[in-house]
Amino acid sequence: MTGRTGGGGGTEVVPGSRSALDPGRAIKPGRHGLSPEAVADIQRGRLIDALVEVVSARGYPQATISGVAGAAGVTKKTFYEHFDCLDACFLAAYRRGMDILYRRMTAARESAPSWPDGVHAALGTMLALLAREPRFARAALIEANAAGPSVRLARLDDLARFRAFFAAPGVPPVPDAVADAIVGGIVSAVRVKIETGDDDLRSLLPSLTYFAVLPLLGREAATPYLTDTPG
Repeated sequence: MTGRTGGGGGTEVVPGSRSALDPGRAIKPGRHGLSPEAVADIQRGRLIDALVEVVSARGYPQATISGVAGAAGVTKKTFYEHFDCLDACFLAAYRRGMDILYRRMTAARESAPSWPDGVHAALGTMLALLAREPRFARAALIEANAAGPSVRLARLDDLARFRAFFAAPGVPPVPDAVADAIVGGIVSAVRVKIETGDDDLRSLLPSLTYFAVLPLLGREAATPYLTDTPG
């Protein structure tokens, strides 16, 4: 995955952060000067953004191809030119957003002076992004539960790759099951915030950092992160 949203510049923009019907993403009828590849890129990007918009507003079980196509300003025929089914569109949105999130968290971790500070920085980056992008946060962390097997497999892949955040240099590695439990616990805590309508995700940073580093560092070394205030 490249992390591109499509439909304008190729910059890393989280799915659902832009309106699919933004006039700047419109394709003029007739001679518009765009290549077929550019048109397809724009249409695909608009469909992905529309999917996140519709799913976050209505819930995945209530989402339809017609609804997503309408929200993207395209026909159902155009939808099927890009995706076989609604799950395929959801999967594209999920993977694109999670790839962007993973890269930003990795960059934050690698720029920190130590492993626990890196975990703190990565979690802060995650919480800040999800707080800024509530549509994607709801789609990826809540509505994905209702999606099909392809999305569920992608979530398992993410669980495995996020284990890398809990490989501390000079510290014996934790079993995969422990790392998975940490990642799952972090996701669960964020999900509760979203489901209860509490948008203050950054307030979770001290507790989640403490929870993440505790198994490797022990209580004494982890406690300063628990008392730290989000910055």
